[in-house]
Amino acid sequence: MMDYLEQAKKEIRENWFANHMIKSNEGNEGFQRISWGKEGTRMYQVDYVLSGNMVFITGDLGDAAYSLTCRATLKNIEDFNLSYFTGKLSAHQRDRWDFDDKLAREQIKSYFLDWCDVDSVAEMDVDDKELMDELISATKEWGDYKTYEAMGVWTAYNDTDLDWFDSEMASCIADCGKRLSYSIISYWVGLQMVIEQLSQKNDEIAAN
Repeated sequence: MMDYLEQAKKEIRENWFANHMIKSNEGNEGFQRISWGKEGTRMYQVDYVLSGNMVFITGDLGDAAYSLTCRATLKNIEDFNLSYFTGKLSAHQRDRWDFDDKLAREQIKSYFLDWCDVDSVAEMDVDDKELMDELISATKEWGDYKTYEAMGVWTAYNDTDLDWFDSEMASCIADCGKRLSYSIISYWVGLQMVIEQLSQKNDEIAAN
């Protein structure tokens, strides 16, 4: 089965950006502005500005800024994978994370089985299982990552009498169910597709 990130990239390429083209490409290395979208509509339109070591993104999918440790050129960005590029995200309008409550419940259970050194929930101490159930319940009660983290995980951490459940463990539980949002993924996918289109165009010019 295709994992989440691969599925997201496929969805964005084949549906969001299926008919996208480079509408305009102004400037050159040092300052470049690229308009990426489908002719006749601004749906899923993304505008990229590469200036100095910064990549600025605006458009239908929200605004964002990336601070690179090298010059912001398409040649440099071509070699970036999604994880590396996203690690340079310095500001963003859209949420960085989506929350998958089903995944969160699976991960919480897995953590607790490991921490309690048992093979099944039935083997847990009553207090351990009570805390796990409280955290699992929070995934159902709160529908977004930020609220789940603040109102669910850290409230449970502050209220529990279990000495072994420390802040590091609470942080692990707070990360359960986090998935990089499609909007953030789309910024990288769009850039890669822009680079592919420009490379194809250059190859066609060279062939002629």
